[in-house]
Amino acid sequence: MLKRSVADLRALAHPLRLRMMELFAEAPRTTKQVAELLGQPPTRLYHHVNALERSGLLVLTETRKTRGTVEKWYTGVAQQVKGAAAGKSAAARGARRAVAATVLEQAKHELVSMPAGAKEAALLGRLVVNASPSKIRAIRKRLFNAIQSLKREGKGGDAGNDCERWAVTVAFAPVQ
Repeated sequence: MLKRSVADLRALAHPLRLRMMELFAEAPRTTKQVAELLGQPPTRLYHHVNALERSGLLVLTETRKTRGTVEKWYTGVAQQVKGAAAGKSAAARGARRAVAATVLEQAKHELVSMPAGAKEAALLGRLVVNASPSKIRAIRKRLFNAIQSLKREGKGGDAGNDCERWAVTVAFAPVQ
């Protein structure tokens, strides 16, 4: 797990960068490919890709010469936010809030704009758990492992088949 500075976390809090990271994490892609998937001009994404690469969240995995240009293929680095952001400083709390707000806003947007012809309804639920600290750690670990398992399953991709894109958003946090 890599340590992230507050500035890196704030960079991730940009909604477009978060969406880009999801796409780069699915498979190695070029900026142009990600731009097409997002319906954006590639020129709008280049500075975001550079910022994500500088922070270590994107890794250049390959370059290919194509008709006089060089294609750069990037891959997202899977990591858990830890270190500086886990601190109790006001800056660290602000960075966590910015990332959480962006992730939850994206999930809200996806739920509200679900396609009318979706084959399956969204699965929604909220549960408040009362448990000892050791039990909370065990639940947190099980949730983390479930997310990692889903991530591995989703990487296989059935690009040739009738595929649908679904998002999983999990928040496990203390409440008052």
